[in-house]
Amino acid sequence: HMKISAEITGADGVRMTMKRLAQLPKRALAATAEDVEDYVESQAATHDKTGALVRSIYKRPIAGGWEVGHDLQHAPHAVFVHWGTKPHVIRPKNKKTLRWPSGGAFSFARSARHPGYKGDPWLVRAAAQAPRLFAARLTALLATEK
Repeated sequence: HMKISAEITGADGVRMTMKRLAQLPKRALAATAEDVEDYVESQAATHDKTGALVRSIYKRPIAGGWEVGHDLQHAPHAVFVHWGTKPHVIRPKNKKTLRWPSGGAFSFARSARHPGYKGDPWLVRAAAQAPRLFAARLTALLATEK
């Protein structure tokens, strides 16, 4: 009788490689969330006069991924700047009249008609870019594993 034996080596190395590879999508997703947050900040900054709009941006982990948005406690106007408004009448909250600078002096009125605002949905654009950004991040991470 002939006896055949085999020895498998490198199983630990294969296991470690598989563990590293299994973490790549998670790492790519976290990097994508950073990319999306940077984009949202850059877009919101074009509308930000006081800094509140940019300061209200948050990024947090949620089940299965990440969430990027605006904390409306810090910038309630983010909704209107992002989604826009219909034409509406503006009235003073705590005074009897509205006041605004006009030609070196002030103008006053009991109300004003706002024509509305189209909005700038940067969060929608960011969400549309996220799959491409994720693919690029994952491809880059895979390239470093070779």
